Amino acid sequence: MSFATELEQILSQPTCIVGVGNPLRNDDAVGALIAERLENELPASFGHTVINAEDVIENHVFQIADSAVRNVLVIDAVQGTGGECGSLVLGKLAELEVGGGFSTHKLALSMATQLIEQQGKDVYLLGIAAENIDFGRSVSPEILNSAATVIELIVAQVARSH
Repeated sequence: MSFATELEQILSQPTCIVGVGNPLRNDDAVGALIAERLENELPASFGHTVINAEDVIENHVFQIADSAVRNVLVIDAVQGTGGECGSLVLGKLAELEVGGGFSTHKLALSMATQLIEQQGKDVYLLGIAAENIDFGRSVSPEILNSAATVIELIVAQVARSH
């Protein structure tokens, strides 16, 4: 299944889009940057919600678990995928996190996923391969290009499905 097709299936049902990332760790900021943009671009009336969790998803886990959405789409920087900087990965978070996982926020995401799935929701990870997650405020051009692509895809898919 193609990336766009899988994303379309996820977003065809009410979805909570959660941006995870630390704005003080260069490329790791990508999830938070995407959530910030989507908060302004997705109409709330479409049944989708956006949460900019930054690097503290645990602060939002009960709100997400108790919400009326069917799917949770976590957007985060990833490492160890073998892909080039800016490449995208999409799949069930629990399956992608097997064997150490890719997310730069492994423990918090793992615990959050367990709690959210206990409420009958499916949790997906849309990961963007990061190159530099050291301290700093410089996001790679490849990451910014991928972020723009992800935003365009999500906005278009949500508009199409409604």
